[in-house]
Parts: sequence; structure tokens; C-alpha cells
Amino acid sequence: MDFDALWYICRAMHLLRAAIILLWLAVCGWADSYVRQPLVDVIHYDISLELTDASDSISGTTRVHVRIREDGASGMWLDFSDMEVHRLLVEGAERRFTYGDGRLSFEFGKTCSRGEIVVLEVHYHGKPRRGLLIGNNSHGRRVFFSHSWPDRAHHWFPSIDHPSDKATADISVTAPEKYDTVSNGRLVETVSLQDGRRLTRWSESVAIPVYCIAIGVAEFSIAHQPETEGMPVAWYSYPQDAGAAAAKFGRTASAISYFRNLIGPYPYEKLAQVESNIEIAAMENASAIFYNELLFHETPVSGYPVPHEIAHQWFGNSITEADWDHLWLSEGFASYFEALFYEYLGGPEALKQAMARYKENLLRYELARAAPIVDPGLTDLIKKLSPLNYDKGAWVLHMLRGLIGDEKFFEGIRRYYRTFKNGTVLSDDFREIMESVSGTSLSAFFKQWLYQAGWPDYSLVWRWDEAAREAEITVRQTQSTGLFDMPVEVALLYGTRREILRFRISSPTHTFRLPLAAKPSSVEIDPDGWILKSQSGNN
Repeated sequence: MDFDALWYICRAMHLLRAAIILLWLAVCGWADSYVRQPLVDVIHYDISLELTDASDSISGTTRVHVRIREDGASGMWLDFSDMEVHRLLVEGAERRFTYGDGRLSFEFGKTCSRGEIVVLEVHYHGKPRRGLLIGNNSHGRRVFFSHSWPDRAHHWFPSIDHPSDKATADISVTAPEKYDTVSNGRLVETVSLQDGRRLTRWSESVAIPVYCIAIGVAEFSIAHQPETEGMPVAWYSYPQDAGAAAAKFGRTASAISYFRNLIGPYPYEKLAQVESNIEIAAMENASAIFYNELLFHETPVSGYPVPHEIAHQWFGNSITEADWDHLWLSEGFASYFEALFYEYLGGPEALKQAMARYKENLLRYELARAAPIVDPGLTDLIKKLSPLNYDKGAWVLHMLRGLIGDEKFFEGIRRYYRTFKNGTVLSDDFREIMESVSGTSLSAFFKQWLYQAGWPDYSLVWRWDEAAREAEITVRQTQSTGLFDMPVEVALLYGTRREILRFRISSPTHTFRLPLAAKPSSVEIDPDGWILKSQSGNN
């Protein structure tokens, strides 16, 4: 998308609005390159699509409800690509527009006041290049699935295609009667049109990120499960894979209940688990998670990545990153809470194994030592799907838990969810919540782990001074990416007995002498694995 495309009205108005945008960016601290429109806020999409077996073209009408943020708004643009636009209406009156370079730009025909709601309507048709996948599944049957992450929604409906602008949505699909349609929210109606087609309407009453607005249209086998604490749960699979779906989704209710008790109420009206032909392993669409069909062909079928995607319903979908540079607030959280679910099932050792896998992913990732988690220099959104946001993000949460303790950590998580449920956040919002709960400043912790590359490379050497009956322990940081300041546990082992001491390691070299009753058999740094680190020495 060309974000330098000129506003089609006069140069003076363009410069004025650009100045407003730049001022807004400076105030809010946005980092990614998407150009915000500070005067407008989309609050609702009403998307109506017609699908056919005769071609891969679609016909659509999208009504967009826009709330005016400040006095003086007289026009805006929507992100939109690929389609032929027939008409654009504002408050029922047809308006002229310009369309190109991924933007549909237009004037309201008046100057609007703060708080006013403006309703737009766009009529279009065409073949989406991306965002809506139309073709055959692995069984040779025709299917239609949206895949809107990160910014592909605007290839199949006009939108503000950025996670900072969340909205509710009504989705209507007219398709050949043999197909079932699944989407966000609650099922409103399914109507036979008596012409070989079926109209299906879904409605999501909770504001969600645009990349989570989804449709799946296929010949599904639908299994309705017992309600989980009053909430409908179902899975949609290809008939040939119904048995595999039952195996894969068997722990859905358990995961929902676990996260609900740990974090807070489930944010949506239902959960549909859906087999699909999307291009990645899974997509956490709000209340309608899509999984790649190849996951159902494994022998045996595993539960991967079901807990991760369910955790996203709280983190990423309900609490959404307001800026792509803070994607760890979605992916790091989902990864860590997936590990916590395995801890719930398998005990502390299961959590250690999960964190070890995350660490191995980082060690294998070439850029892990060279780039931080929050990296404004990385503008390719697909490349942000890296071990930095997933695995190092999970480690940030794990280290924070170790730093402030379980009670304060999980109370902080619950307060964070209560405060920002259905909203958008930046990393500082999370930091401030955790500081308020823990009663301590966490600025240095987040600065080094989010904005500094790498992790500590600790070298530990120790010796026993028999005459003084002291152990001399030296810990060095040998990484080249800057020093880390962390409280570090050191374990002294005496046969089967272990004594734990905690020291703050912040300098390149830290040496301390410990008077002891006996020579330890070994000395170990961070014995319980609370710190993301590399280490060497004579443990």
C-alpha cells in the first residue's frame, strides 16, 4: 500500500490534515508506519457478500458506521483493493470518490461535529487477490475462507485495516445452499432463498480487530458440544476429517475453563473451532478459530496449536496491540499462556519443557541476538511473526512472574484484562498495570527485555577457600548487546541439600564471597530456569 498517496482534494487541505496526523502521532507515540486518521473511528461494519460456484468473483455491500472524534471532520479514506467499486453513499446520498493505491477516498458532503455518527455504504464486486481464499480443499471440494492477518481484510471489504481501530460486525453471506457459513459472534439466522441459495447472518456485538473478522464457507460436518459454562462451543470440519477434529479439539472446554478462571470471563458469544485451507497453521479469529487442514491429517492427531489460539481470544483479540511493533502483547501472551495450560495439565516440568522449547527456538533464530522485541525498523509485518514476538515475548512474561511472584503476577494479569478488555494497548499500558500491582518500578526490566537485543550470557566460576571457609563466586556477563540488570538466584549444593541465595547482577563482573560451614559440591546459577540466558563455567 502506498501511504504517500495524495489526498484527492486541494493541497492546502491535505497539508492541514497531515499536520493533524503528525501531531496525533507525536502525542500518542505510535511507532509503526500505518497512517492514522485521528478524526474518525469506525465502530461497526455491516458486511454482506454473495458467493457463487460459477466464478471466484464476489459481490459485496459494506456499510461502515464512523464516529467523529473531533469537530471539523469533512472526509476520510478506507483501505480497499482489488475490487471494482460501483457506488459509494454517505448518509444515503451518492458521493464522488477516488480509488487507487489501496485507498478509497471521499468527502462527507458536510463538516461533522465530535460524537456524530456517519454511515457509509460501498457497493463492489471482483476477485480478491488475497484476504479471501477461494478454491478446493484437500478433498477436492470447493471452499471459501478469509485470512485477513495482518492487513489483508481490505482485499475483501473496505475497512480501516489496522488493529488500532476495532469495531463490532454483522456478516451476511449468500452462497449455494449446500454450504454452511461460520463467522464471528452469534448466529442470527439461516434462510433458504428458494433459488438454490442460502443466506446466513452472524453478528459480533463485541469490538474486535479487523484482522479477526472472518468467514468460512464449506460443506461442513458440525459437532455441537455441551455448553461450557453457558457458552456454545462447536467445531466445523470437513466430513472426511470429523474424527480427527474430535481428537484435536477434545480439550477445548478444558482450555476455556482454565483461561477463564486464570484471566477473566471469556470475551465472546461462542467459540467455533474450524478446519480450513488458510495458509498458516491457525488463525485466532475472534470466536471462530481457523486451523489448516493439514493439521487434521497427522498421525496421531495432536492438540497443537489449540491452547495457543484459544488464549488469543483474551490476548490479541480482546486486548489488542494498538501498534504492530507491540505484537508481543498478542503472540508472546498466547505462547506463555499456552505453556501455562500445559503446566496445568502436566505440572511444573511441563512448563519447564515448554520454556526450553521457546529458548531453543530463539537460539536457532539468527536475528534473536541482534534485534529487540519492539523493533520499529522492521516494517515487514509478516517478518514480525518471529521467535522474538512469540518465544522471547513468552520469556518476558515468565521472567516477570519470577521477579514479582505468582500472586502479584496473576493478579496483575487479571487487572490488565479487566482494565483493557475489548480495547487496545501498548507495552507501557501493561507495564503500568504490573507496577501498580507489584508496588515496584519495572521500567528497567521492560526497557532491557523489550527494547534491547539478546539476553545475558553468564559465565560462572567459583573456588573454595579452605583457610577462610569461604566460597568465592564470580559471575560475568559476556554478551555484546549491552548489560542486563537482573536478580539472579545461585544454588549451592551439598549432596542432596540445596541452599538458594539471590544476588543482583548488573555489572560486567560481579564477585562475592560467602562464609559457609562446608564446601559445596557445586554452584549453579538460576537453577530453576527463571531467566532467559546462556551460560558457561564450572558449575
